[in-house]
Amino acid sequence: MERSTPKRNPPVVPEKRGDPKGGGKKKVLYPKKTPSVKKKPKRKPQIKKGVVLILVACILISVSLLSLDDNLPELWGGPWEPERASFTIERTITIRAERELNFNLTVPIPEDIPGNDLQYVTSIDWNQEPDTFEKYDQEWKSWTDSLSGEEREIIITYNVNTSSVRWGYSRKSSGSVDQFNPYLVERYGGNQWQLDQDRNRDGEMDWVIQPEHPEIRSLAEELTRSEVTVYGKAQRIYDWIVRNIDYELGASGDLPKHAIWTLQDRRGDCDEQAYLYISLARAVGIPAWVELGILYDRPRNVWGGHGWVRLQYVSYDGQSGWVNIDTVNRDFFFRGATRITTYVDDGNGTHLNDYYHYVTYNFTGGNPGFGISESYSNLEIETEGRILKTDGYDLPWFGVAEAIPLVGIAVIIHFIKNNKFGKNGLLVENNK
Repeated sequence: MERSTPKRNPPVVPEKRGDPKGGGKKKVLYPKKTPSVKKKPKRKPQIKKGVVLILVACILISVSLLSLDDNLPELWGGPWEPERASFTIERTITIRAERELNFNLTVPIPEDIPGNDLQYVTSIDWNQEPDTFEKYDQEWKSWTDSLSGEEREIIITYNVNTSSVRWGYSRKSSGSVDQFNPYLVERYGGNQWQLDQDRNRDGEMDWVIQPEHPEIRSLAEELTRSEVTVYGKAQRIYDWIVRNIDYELGASGDLPKHAIWTLQDRRGDCDEQAYLYISLARAVGIPAWVELGILYDRPRNVWGGHGWVRLQYVSYDGQSGWVNIDTVNRDFFFRGATRITTYVDDGNGTHLNDYYHYVTYNFTGGNPGFGISESYSNLEIETEGRILKTDGYDLPWFGVAEAIPLVGIAVIIHFIKNNKFGKNGLLVENNK
């Protein structure tokens, strides 16, 4: 029986190029077979060992930073302060003279600040009995004595309890400058404390606080033009000083630079920056004044003299009160428990002058070789709790400790999405 074989199409034989008759050796081409490719099933990315290692490392770094915040304050969205503290501090004032003179030392005594239990003075002691008298509605202590080729130490011991507070105000809850009590605007609204000096040689006698200076008024109005609330204006001024005025320690001698000098110089220490802030705030109608005292530096375990701002705030419904601002330590509407107030400005420049000149002396004959120095030491300190302070610019709850895990998670998601983990869970190069 014969089997029929299906006819196959003859192979395609192309003509040889250059040979119109198709002569010569001919090449036979068969259609190429396309190899079949099996598609691998898509696998869902899995979190493997590398992912876990990255996440664990991020968490450990964050925990380490939380335990080292006192030593690494610059890493945080805002450093920590104790919620409450109790201090026993020894203040030593040393007066010396090479020749005979009579001196008088007069200092204000810290008072209680009852709001939010900010400051409570439990006791004050001294190594020499002082005279006590009322001055500018505050208690002051005074020591009078004579020296001749010797030195004398006046030691004052303070026992003080303090608390931290973060005033939870905002633009939304804030009122406007036209809601302030006219009495406060008059008391804390104009130029204050004129010195009989022209230290920056601008041809004018120095006003330490000078909101009426054209340059200060112009800057204040420019900074706050877009703001209608007290909070917004206060924060604009704060942000500008923080970004544009550098810290410089006591370059002006025994008295602080006046506001326009600090502005033109772009440098100033704590109270000098405070006086500039006060001048700018007053220039746009916000009552502000200075608060003077001492500040505890936790990392270095030392106390030092300090000055900061007390500013009047008013809410949209007319509720009012004061808050603290400290541009040097990046505190906006915040007060930490590591500071003690010894004097609050009452709007009188003469009274401020007396605070800075707390030692006077008289003598006969030649130069008496007078000198004075001051130091503080911690005898005892107890703290309780922690509170994250904010400067009003950074988010108060966000710092590096929170950022590291979030960054780690973002990196992990990126590599998973781009399938950059190898079989063992470690990162591999994506060779395309």
